[in-house]
Amino acid sequence: MARKRSFALLATVAALLACFGPVTEVTASGPATSFPAGGEDHNGAQTLRRLRPYVRTTMEEEDNSSGERGLDKIPGVAKLADMLTPDKQKAANKLFSNLKLHETTANLFESPKFHKWVKSVTKSYKKTPDTANAVIVSTIMAQHGDEALARMLAAAKQTPTTQLFATQLEEVQLANWLTSKKTADDVFKLLKLDDEGVNLFKNPVFSTWVSYATKLDDKNPDTLMFSVLKARYDDDVLADIFIAAKETRSTRRIAARQESILFAKWTSDGKTADDAFKLLKLNPNRDDFLESPAIGSWVSYVKMLGEDPYKLILATLSARYTDEGLASMLVVAKQDHITVSVAAKLEDALFNRWRAQGKSAESVFKLLNLNKAEDKIFESPMLRTWASYVRTLDKMNPDEAMFSVLKTRYGDEVLTDMLIASRKSGTARYDVSGLEEVLLKTWVSDGKTADDI
Repeated sequence: MARKRSFALLATVAALLACFGPVTEVTASGPATSFPAGGEDHNGAQTLRRLRPYVRTTMEEEDNSSGERGLDKIPGVAKLADMLTPDKQKAANKLFSNLKLHETTANLFESPKFHKWVKSVTKSYKKTPDTANAVIVSTIMAQHGDEALARMLAAAKQTPTTQLFATQLEEVQLANWLTSKKTADDVFKLLKLDDEGVNLFKNPVFSTWVSYATKLDDKNPDTLMFSVLKARYDDDVLADIFIAAKETRSTRRIAARQESILFAKWTSDGKTADDAFKLLKLNPNRDDFLESPAIGSWVSYVKMLGEDPYKLILATLSARYTDEGLASMLVVAKQDHITVSVAAKLEDALFNRWRAQGKSAESVFKLLNLNKAEDKIFESPMLRTWASYVRTLDKMNPDEAMFSVLKTRYGDEVLTDMLIASRKSGTARYDVSGLEEVLLKTWVSDGKTADDI
């Protein structure tokens, strides 16, 4: 058993040889001060060799890893056999237990006793610092297990004082999996990611799995990861997982890439816009329909199909809402930063339909029930919608077009009083300055004097 364990450690250290570069010290007061390779700190403590800057610290960075290698192709294996002494490993294990570090899982890397133990291990391998990190990982893994170690490392990577050292140890763990021929599926199970569901990307060790998958296939890691996920989840669940992950900055990019692979699969499977609508669980009968984060994903898919998503959404919503109801819903949606973008595009689609139907400024005024607003018209939230539509009809003189409709409805005197009242009250939802300018121009063209006014 000891011989087998030594061989496993040998394989791990050998796999790491090509990755080692500058060193990083871990002291009793806290880890992570860098020195030239093989150097010492101001206290004379032998430093730990640091992994190359290759180590990816977030899921969003690109990886140029070399991938798995056979032991027979790794130089220096025979020499390393002499470095691995069972007595030193036994001593490391004993001190770990004596310090009761086997009883600590939370914040292990912040424990002064842990720093003391690391320093002791480093000192034991001062002539062969390449093995120090591997021995540290081997000991922790023997006490707590692979999955627990991965969680400890993921947590330690979130703390500036332990981030670098934890990243180095994670590299050892990944190398150990490589030499053990573990697949991406094996490690997914080992890290107990199977039951995470929609919160998969939020799991702290998900990034560990991503790093390992990238080592296995640095050319197409996303394809490899998708194959593992697709074997576990149905398309609708996968879509939910990716949508949820896009809401978090640290996982947004990888989730978007996974979603793109899913959508490519849907297109090859011949899934229609309506199929995707159902898979994404979009429900136009819900009042918060436009607030669903799945809307953005569906829009992306429909665009892949070469169709107009906003025209399709509008047609779906029209089965439930009148045009006035639609316009009212969009007014509310445009006030929310989450829905403003899709609401604005839907409004454009609605305006396009109205123009295609030949609706005039006057007819839309009535459609939006602005004719019932009486002297409160400038306080109506629908006035801005009407003004926006009129601008699509008359881009050169929208204020004149609006004024014409208002003057016909209210008359010169009443309209003047309404404009004055809206400016005094400060409750107007619309900037009436353009209408006031048109009013002044009409007075001048009509030859009205100051006395007339």
